[in-house]
Amino acid sequence: MKTITKPLALTAAITLSLAASAWAAPTATTGGADAFTVLSLEQAPKWLNAADVAAQLQAMNVDALTIGNVHREADTSDTSHVPDPLEALADQLGYTYRFVSADPASAERRGSIVISRLPVEAESGIEAPGMNYLRLNDGRHVVALYTHTAAADAARFKQLIDASRVGAPAVLLGANDAAVTGFDANGDVARSNGFQSASSTAVKLRIDADSPAIAGKLLTLGYAAPVGGDTPWMDTSLNADARARLIVAKMTDDEKFQMLHSYFGLGKDGGPLPEGAVGSAGFVPGVARLGIPSQQSADAGVGVTNPGGIRKGDHATAMPSGPSTASSWNPEVAFAGGATMGREAWQQRFNILLAGSVNLQRDPRNGRNFEYAGEDPLLAGRLVGESIRGVQSQHVVSTMKHFALNDMETSRNFHSAEIGEQAMRESDLLAFEIALDIGKPGSVMCSYNRINGIYGCEHDYLMNQVLKQEWKFPGFVMSDWGGVHSGSKAALAGLDQQSAGEVFDKAVYFDEPLRLAVNGGVVPRARLDDMVSRILRAMFANGNFDLPPQHQPIDAAAGFAAAQRTVEEGSVLLRNANNVLPLGPEVKRIVIIGGHADKGVIGGGGSSMVGWTAKGTNAVPGVLPTTWPGPVIFHPSSPLEALRAERPDASIEYVDGRDVAAAARAAAGADVAIVFATQWSAESVDLPHMKLPDNQDALIAGVAKANPKTVVVLETNGPVELPWLQQVPAVLQAWYPGIRGGEGIAALLTGKVNPSGRLPVTWPVDASQLPRPEVNGLGFNPKHKPDDTIDYDIEGANVGYKWFAAKGLTPQFAFGHGLSYTTFTYENLSATSMGQRLVATVDIRNTGKVAGADVAQLYLKMPEGSATPIRLIGFQKVTLQPGESRRIRIEAEPKTLASFDTADKQWKIAEGRYELQLSRSANEPVETSPVVLSGGVVR
Repeated sequence: MKTITKPLALTAAITLSLAASAWAAPTATTGGADAFTVLSLEQAPKWLNAADVAAQLQAMNVDALTIGNVHREADTSDTSHVPDPLEALADQLGYTYRFVSADPASAERRGSIVISRLPVEAESGIEAPGMNYLRLNDGRHVVALYTHTAAADAARFKQLIDASRVGAPAVLLGANDAAVTGFDANGDVARSNGFQSASSTAVKLRIDADSPAIAGKLLTLGYAAPVGGDTPWMDTSLNADARARLIVAKMTDDEKFQMLHSYFGLGKDGGPLPEGAVGSAGFVPGVARLGIPSQQSADAGVGVTNPGGIRKGDHATAMPSGPSTASSWNPEVAFAGGATMGREAWQQRFNILLAGSVNLQRDPRNGRNFEYAGEDPLLAGRLVGESIRGVQSQHVVSTMKHFALNDMETSRNFHSAEIGEQAMRESDLLAFEIALDIGKPGSVMCSYNRINGIYGCEHDYLMNQVLKQEWKFPGFVMSDWGGVHSGSKAALAGLDQQSAGEVFDKAVYFDEPLRLAVNGGVVPRARLDDMVSRILRAMFANGNFDLPPQHQPIDAAAGFAAAQRTVEEGSVLLRNANNVLPLGPEVKRIVIIGGHADKGVIGGGGSSMVGWTAKGTNAVPGVLPTTWPGPVIFHPSSPLEALRAERPDASIEYVDGRDVAAAARAAAGADVAIVFATQWSAESVDLPHMKLPDNQDALIAGVAKANPKTVVVLETNGPVELPWLQQVPAVLQAWYPGIRGGEGIAALLTGKVNPSGRLPVTWPVDASQLPRPEVNGLGFNPKHKPDDTIDYDIEGANVGYKWFAAKGLTPQFAFGHGLSYTTFTYENLSATSMGQRLVATVDIRNTGKVAGADVAQLYLKMPEGSATPIRLIGFQKVTLQPGESRRIRIEAEPKTLASFDTADKQWKIAEGRYELQLSRSANEPVETSPVVLSGGVVR
């Protein structure tokens, strides 16, 4: 392993030669607000002096720099394969950097590099391999920039353009291989009719006197004249900010205040729906005279809800729970799930989805863990960010919630989460920051609870200082339903919209109380306009104006496919002694026991419950509680029927498990017994303990005693105690598996699909290993009243596996743990670092007899004495055929290498020697390597 420490001190000089235009007559526009400029180079430099090149690029007013046909090898065994110096250049300048590969799975990848100085409003990614789309904002205009590196897929590339452009002026690079409707091509560049002029000038990039020059071309594209008339905000060439400013300038005060509070979309106290509401969580009337559409918001933690079936005929896909998605460790799965929810929301007339739950799991008893994505800020932030991006790819605004530290439901409207600033920034807020950077949600939902004594929806530090100033969030902050306690105080602290205050709060604070505050000068009028602009900006940026929802049937088959893929990649094989699984052809007699597995699979309760699906509603009605936060729901996806379909050659019977002795007798006569164990949890209440309810532990123990080949399938909110574990050879954690849970579980049990899920949480032995073994007020009808505060300073940033490492505890199963029906080996770990960038490569081989996927997990072991002993810094999921080997590249998230300095509000990497660990789980390193980090500020 080599670490690059010497400065890259070769001077770059960019010279322009006066050349004939390669496109059109020269134009007087020279970049900036009136034109878009692209510098295209023919090859990438292997080194550069970032300061010199940056100065030249800025002098030329380059909006985007692109390089096609870049060859990037995974091997970093010598200094020619350091992190890309153009990436370091982008870091220094605060630019966006993207490498788009034509073959992302290949170790030696070819693709293109894009660097943009302009903010990115939206982009494509993992869902469009070999392609790239960046929607760039130059301060007034917006432009769609496409890089096409996969020459053979012109039809799919056109689909990407049609779905993403939304009328913006567009530039297509590498256009030789595809003629795209609406673009005028010349050479290898095409532009849309959103530009009125174009010119090009030859460019040469010289590294030094002894090196050959890098040739290129500077393209200057003049924007078309702005659209005039009575509705200039409908000019799609303008960016969302400009469009919002234009429309706000035409609004009356009444119209502005109408934007600032939603109505409960289901009506007040059982009364009629608000006029124009389609029936769900929130509704804000539009302004017809200005063309402002209404805001229709739906709950969607795990799918688009239809409370009580109020919208006759509407149904949606009940997706697997958040931990199931997180257990996939696959951003593609997260994006596909988000896109499914976004598409189905749009088809049911919703343009805002209350999705994007990022809260970290600090306690397995939290009743709402099933909506979240685990304990690690990198994993949770990345996957939830991709889910948000998926939602918004369907022209539906997604929230990101619940901001912040809403990590327990007990007394959630009142308790105060106590935690220091550094610990908060390095744990929960880091997850939000990563999700925000990836997903770019249009809205953020502030939380019910207090944080260090201040309500989340009145928290100036969180909403103004961190979210809007430091993170530069351009969208709007909406409250949770019942989370507002004031008018002017909340508005000045950064809250932009009150949610359903007429039902859930003591007053509609953002109506008359806020009007009085504005008219009296307590709240500046500029703040009023800012609130309205942020809301409308999010709507413009996500296509609410240009592509309004249309009521139409959902694509149920596509939803089922996304849900089943999530189950199959997100279920975790925890134990498989003696290879009891998969169920081989020799297994002829199977008994399935308990968990209502003859009818369906359990789901979580509260506002996120998806009760109406294409396969019907609750398969097991009447299970208590039947009122809020219930009813307890079982999605109609029977594991029994699915397993019978997969194994028609076997005799498969069902026993309900209420009688342990009867279940044991049935198990004794079977080749294999499969016990389904369930645990229901819900919003607004935490679980009282970590035990399976309803005598299920005794049932499992009795069955295991009768049949040594017992398999347990867990459908739970999260980790539970497993007192029978050593008597049960195989355990599959299926979480809440959604509408295709039965089919997905059957595929995994039979080996039709190889398990590849890895735990997104640490699985404690019992509650004694938690930072707070005893918490007052848990569960329904608790013996002791809840405490006013929850002390998160106990663990601080050491959430989950970091807590176990710091305290020297051994969990039941480690974070990242998960088994497969095949085996993998890792060899030749190598790493290089430069500035804030660290890149590791390693060889992975499938040494088993069946195809499978493994998750390469990269951890950084901190120096002795560090407050946080170990951190996940990167990961990659890889699918390999038997005997196949691949060298993979993992790039670390820079902030996971750093600590947050509270004095100057910066992330700083401490110079020094560290240890990299390539692991199968947080406590199972398989390859280690020293690495030296040079230190510095993360930008």
